[in-house]
Amino acid sequence: MRIARPSSWLSWPLRAILSLVVLLVGSGTAIPACNRTITSGNATGTVAVALSPPYQITVSGGSPLSYSATGLPPGLTVDTSTGVISDTPTAAGTYSVTLSATYNSGGCTTVNKIVTFTISTPTFAGFRLPDFATPAGSPNNPQLMLQMGANGGTTTSNRFNATLEVDASGGLGTAWVPYNRFVGIDDVTSWIKDGPLPVRNSSGPTGAPQAFGSTQLLQSPPDVYMKADPRATRFGIFQMDTALTTAGSRITLSPWPNNDANVKNGFGGILGTDVEHIPNRFSGAAYYPATFSINGPVDARDNATTTYADNDNVTRPADATYANTSNTGWGSSTPYNTPVYQPIILNRPFRSVAELGYVFRDLPWKTLDLFSQNSADAGLLDVFCIHDGPQSTTTYDGTNFGTVVPPMVAGKINLNTQQIGGLQAVLAGAIWDDGLTFSTVSNTGSPTAQNAQTMASNIAAGPNGTSVTPIKNKAELITRAGLPAQILLVTTSQNNQTVKARREVVPRAISSVSQTRVWNVLIDVVAQSGHYKPNATSLQNDFIVEGEQHYWVHVAIDRFTGRVIDKQIEIVNE
Repeated sequence: MRIARPSSWLSWPLRAILSLVVLLVGSGTAIPACNRTITSGNATGTVAVALSPPYQITVSGGSPLSYSATGLPPGLTVDTSTGVISDTPTAAGTYSVTLSATYNSGGCTTVNKIVTFTISTPTFAGFRLPDFATPAGSPNNPQLMLQMGANGGTTTSNRFNATLEVDASGGLGTAWVPYNRFVGIDDVTSWIKDGPLPVRNSSGPTGAPQAFGSTQLLQSPPDVYMKADPRATRFGIFQMDTALTTAGSRITLSPWPNNDANVKNGFGGILGTDVEHIPNRFSGAAYYPATFSINGPVDARDNATTTYADNDNVTRPADATYANTSNTGWGSSTPYNTPVYQPIILNRPFRSVAELGYVFRDLPWKTLDLFSQNSADAGLLDVFCIHDGPQSTTTYDGTNFGTVVPPMVAGKINLNTQQIGGLQAVLAGAIWDDGLTFSTVSNTGSPTAQNAQTMASNIAAGPNGTSVTPIKNKAELITRAGLPAQILLVTTSQNNQTVKARREVVPRAISSVSQTRVWNVLIDVVAQSGHYKPNATSLQNDFIVEGEQHYWVHVAIDRFTGRVIDKQIEIVNE
């Protein structure tokens, strides 16, 4: 038997449930959709060639808390704080890489994007000698040799040479200008004199030619001639015979392969064992020219270094003298493997005399030194200026140099000033370097070693500051013992304080707006007119003032000669 319930018995639970659902929906807070995306796209690279410029993970909005990248080609790394992917790929292929950016605002947690990194095998421009049989030999297989260098005998003979040329005709191929070659190739005093270079073995004692294969690039021969820095002809080249077991052939690797324990100090080694010939300047048993990029003591990047002194017997550091201890592996934190140590090429006129620090010095991995107290180049700051006068209309006659005397420049600050605010204003906003980041010197927040206020204070204060002993020229800002390290402390991690080009931010900012020779004197004058009382007995108390005018007298005095260079009277209206 069925019992029929009244309709009210069935409807009241349903009404309660609906009310609860409406209540819950009405009291909730809507979560906005994430509107941020990763905008960076695909990338390409070449095996054994550092990514240049490094790949930057970019987003459409906000500042992520961190970045990540999975599936990167071997050899590449990501900086999780900046989103920069850098270093040198070691294997060719097509890689699917997942980029991620993590947020805690804007309705976002982590946004992802899949991109493609295509790493190709490097290509080379060169030539191969044709296959031909060599005379039979025993007990060893005959070798094919190239006769290199200047002719040391009396009979003229052909010599193999290699010269790099640049097309100065804008791609027309009508004006090839030589710019690089082997130093000593035509110098009979060089070791490259009638130098036989083994390039190919025959397949057997009969002298039959051996079929060419890419594996031969990992064998010995071929022997190779190598340079420490592709731009530098100084010191010449060295001959490397031993084919070390490495991640790739010597033709695909830099002179200092990254994180390769077989060549911890770069290619080179013991003279007579690993290295057949070295430049005549170096007579030591071990020769590691890649370490010229340091030109200093052993550190975490190596276990042996080769150094050289300048003609005044002073050994001066090279551009990668500071090691980045956060990098691991042999050869890390060098110009070959770390972008911030690579040269900066300006595509504009100089804005400061101290931008001469970007100029290549024709020594391996050395630009002009405006960052170390043993600098031989700091005197340039007192020789050159960027305040040229207008172009002269007088024809050059041996004494006219194309410009007229420039007008007087106002706003110079004396480096010996104790007004820290003036120096701070000059340093604030200065560009750390013109390379990858274009970051600037901060002038806000708590004082740090890289803050404009701290650096300005360090110039004046401290045991080496100008308040203790005034400096006599701009060069002393760099060459005074202990002052460069006092202004900008040297740390153990890679940052603005341990990169050569960034340490030069101080002279770049100051050199062209400062001087040390002129005293700028301000005299505060109050001129009064009036008369003395009758029977006055005191010059101080018996003078009746009837009129008064306030003046500031500005005087510029050459502190070397005592001559007044300029003066100006300014009326002060109060």
